[in-house]
Amino acid sequence: MASEYKRAKNRAWKWFSLYIRARDCIKTTGSISRGKCVTCGKEFNFKDLQAGHFVQGRNNAVLFNELGVHSQCRFCNLWGRGRLDLYAKYMYDNYEKEVVDGLIANKWSLVRFKESDLNKIGDKYKKKYKELVEKYGEPE
Repeated sequence: MASEYKRAKNRAWKWFSLYIRARDCIKTTGSISRGKCVTCGKEFNFKDLQAGHFVQGRNNAVLFNELGVHSQCRFCNLWGRGRLDLYAKYMYDNYEKEVVDGLIANKWSLVRFKESDLNKIGDKYKKKYKELVEKYGEPE
């Protein structure tokens, strides 16, 4: 049973991450195949970007929040630990203060997903990603 839950969470993350990266590639370059890292501003291939969280809490409240997850290069997301100083500047430059402050406030909120919730999340983001691919093509 736990493995089914983990599989559902991994599937939800897979489609969410694909959607976020495709969304941000299109937003920053007009192409689904290349996009800019929100923290360093450098351009990367789709496959070299990751869905990086502005709020680092892993209590699920911010895990699948589109407003708090954006494309980052591996260096910024992993080795730079999110480069939160630059990420915060991006967030406050692009979102209302209340939105950013709300994400930060939710860092410690605990959300318990059921397997069915995760399946719905996966289905939602699979659909959203496929809609982008229909319009812009598959990322290279």
